[in-house]
Amino acid sequence: MKIGPLLLPYTALLLLVVVTISFALARYFDRRNERKIESSITLMFMVALVVARLAFILRYPSLYLNSPLTMLDIRDGGWDEQSGIIAAWVYALILWQRGRAIRKALAVTVGVASVLWLAGTVLMMAHTSVQGAIPANALRSLSGEQVVLSDFHGKPTVINFWATWCPPCQKEMPAMAQVQAQRPDVNFVFVNQGESPQVIQQFLRAGRLALHNVLLDPTQATARGFSVMGYPTTLFFDASGKLVYQHMGPLSEAALLHHLDQARLPRAPTQAGGSLVK
Repeated sequence: MKIGPLLLPYTALLLLVVVTISFALARYFDRRNERKIESSITLMFMVALVVARLAFILRYPSLYLNSPLTMLDIRDGGWDEQSGIIAAWVYALILWQRGRAIRKALAVTVGVASVLWLAGTVLMMAHTSVQGAIPANALRSLSGEQVVLSDFHGKPTVINFWATWCPPCQKEMPAMAQVQAQRPDVNFVFVNQGESPQVIQQFLRAGRLALHNVLLDPTQATARGFSVMGYPTTLFFDASGKLVYQHMGPLSEAALLHHLDQARLPRAPTQAGGSLVK
């Protein structure tokens, strides 16, 4: 979702809503009770975020050990949400056992936060399922060849909406190129938004990026068809062409591999014809 100049992934927006309402409840109970819970709720969310990040890093250690400072770059979309939620519940349970006076306030606050997160997650999944399948839009490649998006079938497909002027797009393109080379069992399609072939080719040469399936969306009609509100936006489709996950914001190599797994896009037998575009 785009708020002014700020592009927020739906998960980050949901987390912001959950945290805001949780703190509002904590302050409400703090005004009514001698024992305060706001600081405990703050620590609970901090524990959840740290555990979610560390659990994700431990799943892809080699990708982070090569450049340790990237562990601190939380903008890469690398979070293990389930581990974070479990950590929050465990911490809340410890607080529950130690503080009888705050049990009611803690139960209500954590319970509301959990319900909000679950409801928001279900709504995001429903929104994704409504988006449908890969459309039959006919786009042009950098060489002028006509390519129909729905022709990318038989294998899982990742469609990335991007532009050369977009800093987050620039940041994630090396990772996209790397994973495209690693995963010939997945179609990667890069749909550029409103730029000329010359501008795109200059960008690719400058960045030494070997991308296949770069297509042009001059009127941005394809992006609008998926309600894309900012760049980069990445869509994950299964082998039947059904949309199973949508991500807004840049992805690191580890985060991209993670979302391929989370979207249940397992490795398929390598097929010829991984690129429809020269």
